[in-house]
Amino acid sequence: MTRFYLDSADLAEARPLLGTGLLAGLTTNPTLLQRAGVPNRELPALVAGAREAGARTVFVQTWGDGVQELTERGRWIRSLGDDVVVKVPVSAAGLQATARLSAEGVPVLATAVYAAAQVLPVIAAGARYVAPYLGRMDDNGRAGRAEVATMQRIVTAAGADLRVLVASLRSVADVVALAELGVADFTLSATLWAALAADPLTDAAVEGFDAASAAGGPAGLGAGPRSDPGLSARG
Repeated sequence: MTRFYLDSADLAEARPLLGTGLLAGLTTNPTLLQRAGVPNRELPALVAGAREAGARTVFVQTWGDGVQELTERGRWIRSLGDDVVVKVPVSAAGLQATARLSAEGVPVLATAVYAAAQVLPVIAAGARYVAPYLGRMDDNGRAGRAEVATMQRIVTAAGADLRVLVASLRSVADVVALAELGVADFTLSATLWAALAADPLTDAAVEGFDAASAAGGPAGLGAGPRSDPGLSARG
């Protein structure tokens, strides 16, 4: 099942999109929090606001200098609700924190992944999700799509209970190409989410439908099968 998430920490932006019921939840990170002016102490309010808006899952990243800090803050983040997933960067300390949190039943997203090989220790650590940064791979001269495709094949071959949640997406073409390869989870900016369903031919068709409906005149009160004059005549 394909799942889309909104990559944002701006509740004003997120609320109407989460309210559509089309997005599975919200993904955040320290950069997005800083951009939205959300300090760490306001994370509980952010999670509560996203939940109220319709997010079924909220991803929040832990922080700290070592395994212990990453783990303790990860536990605190998880205490914000059963619908909260802890994001942990794939560093040496991060992988150890992931293993500790996973052993305690905390769902973890291993984030900031740039190479297919990194998926192997992520699987060993018991993470629930892994987030490759597609656009940033391309920026650094790596073949992002191919790298993510290899990650998905590794997960499938290993039979791991791990979902590849692709981040740093910049084009509809990337989403389509990866979906075709079996990747099912994506986190998108509001702009890219809007572009995913947009097409000028669809817009033209909708305008045509609206014009045809308007030409038919108002339906009137009580419109429906029982008020259909054709049905009455046949009745």
